[in-house]
Amino acid sequence: MIQAIGPVRRTAAFASSAPAFASLQAQLQRYEQQLSECVNCATAKTPKGKANIDSINAHIGQVKANMAQAGAVQRAAAIERTGAPAPDGLGARIDVYA
Repeated sequence: MIQAIGPVRRTAAFASSAPAFASLQAQLQRYEQQLSECVNCATAKTPKGKANIDSINAHIGQVKANMAQAGAVQRAAAIERTGAPAPDGLGARIDVYA
């Protein structure tokens, strides 16, 4: 017997990604504040200051990538809940009996 498990996984993923997305936004704000402080400090032009700025930029990039992934999960769950077809084929069904 084949069971449809797709909607359950997406709904569960959405439920866990909503708080995760808010947490990622908070992290992004903290890193952007740190970046602003590092860029505007007296040691910004030193090698150590530049390394700190590069490190914070790397963290910001990772958080933004995680936010994009969490946003994609939220969009997929919203499509699953509404039953609207995804514009890019996301969530399309495969006929295994064909």
